[in-house]
Amino acid sequence: ANSGIYVFEPEIFDLIPEGVFYDFGRDLFPLLLEKKIPFCGYTHSDYWNDVGDLEMYQQGNFDALSGKVKVKIPGTLVQEGIWVGEDCEIQEGVIMAPPICIGNNCLIKKNAKLLGPVIIGNDTVVDERAVLYKGIKWGSGYIGKDASLIGGIMGYATFLKDQSAVLQNAVVGSGCVIEGGTIIHSSVKVMPN
Repeated sequence: ANSGIYVFEPEIFDLIPEGVFYDFGRDLFPLLLEKKIPFCGYTHSDYWNDVGDLEMYQQGNFDALSGKVKVKIPGTLVQEGIWVGEDCEIQEGVIMAPPICIGNNCLIKKNAKLLGPVIIGNDTVVDERAVLYKGIKWGSGYIGKDASLIGGIMGYATFLKDQSAVLQNAVVGSGCVIEGGTIIHSSVKVMPN
């Protein structure tokens, strides 16, 4: 993928065909080289992530948590690499390994395991002995007792009931309820009706 700001003379449009998809990186730049038309570029050392698929979406979020992207993480930094939002309760026996971001109004019940990178959106309950590892849970919803979110993404207002699992690169769309004992296998997408 390429991204940037391009500055050309108006004559550049003479080289771009009308009415068809034309990619600067794959089509225009090679044509300029072929025709020996000079152009310049600037390479930067800033962060870039082509969020073209779910893996890169996750990676971008986790890069922000780990400090590779210079953004303000919401919440209060309660220990190195762990941010917790307002009005949260984290009960005894919870194991947390950074990086982790927990939104506002969350309840993390006893003996849950949050093994970063993990992002938990506002208004979420993580029940007893649930395990989250490399997971993203958008706001509102529930992760049940002994349930697991391992490398997956769960949308808004989603419910993962007791002893269920969402595995690597699986996605549970907003508003879905995953019944108890269900396993959403790797790369499976579950969307509401």
